[in-house]
Amino acid sequence: MKWLRFEQIEELREAVRKELKKLTKEIIASLTGWEFMLDALSVARL
Repeated sequence: MKWLRFEQIEELREAVRKELKKLTKEIIASLTGWEFMLDALSVARL
């Protein structure tokens, strides 16, 4: 999205919402399931 320009913040928010809706559980897991991230979340008690 870095190549897009938005006149209003709400346009940016809507574009981000649309992109986030495209993410499946599998994609999210592949991005966030890294061992070091899980360890950090565990230490932070999140």
